[in-house]
Amino acid sequence: MEHKELDKEYYVMSVGGSNNYPLLSWGRTNYLPFIMEEPIEERDLKLPLEILFDTPYPQKYEMADFLSLNAQYAVSERLKNLFEKNNIYGVQFFPIEIKSNKGDTILEHYAMHFWNRLAAIDKKNYVGKMDRIGLIMDLGKFSLNEKLLNEIPFEQRKAIRLSEEPTMLLVHETIYEAIKTEELTGITFCRVDEWDEGAMFR
Repeated sequence: MEHKELDKEYYVMSVGGSNNYPLLSWGRTNYLPFIMEEPIEERDLKLPLEILFDTPYPQKYEMADFLSLNAQYAVSERLKNLFEKNNIYGVQFFPIEIKSNKGDTILEHYAMHFWNRLAAIDKKNYVGKMDRIGLIMDLGKFSLNEKLLNEIPFEQRKAIRLSEEPTMLLVHETIYEAIKTEELTGITFCRVDEWDEGAMFR
């Protein structure tokens, strides 16, 4: 497959780092609004949201700035502030109360609802299998749809989630540089033109 210039401007942002960073899951929380591609009304949620440690439990946990939350993400106040400072379009943050498997209560993190999703993969230039509703299964490599993205104002595409692979978050190189400068934890990056299904294991 062939890569385009825009593939060099965007990075896949993934959860990664120490095995001491916990996986998270929803507690007694209505998580369904978080899978929708639309803003959430705060009045529809009971805040703070209850979040639990998920298995496998780390032996000695450390809280990172970016954590996995059942195909969504939990972020620290530092990362939340960075997104807000950079005016990232289409993202909301809701306070959460995290319960560890040992009964500890952890605050100062937020559930991130990234409703700005775009079908931004070049449908003629990817490796994987697309199902009937447009999701791409077993995504191996991909290139971005430059025509579509160039028609969208830059302010609305500094960070996006892919409609074809909703767990995948992309950030423009300007946001990548801002995050790297802050030395936030729990985050790995791979430029789109270098990304493949094994990127998170490298």
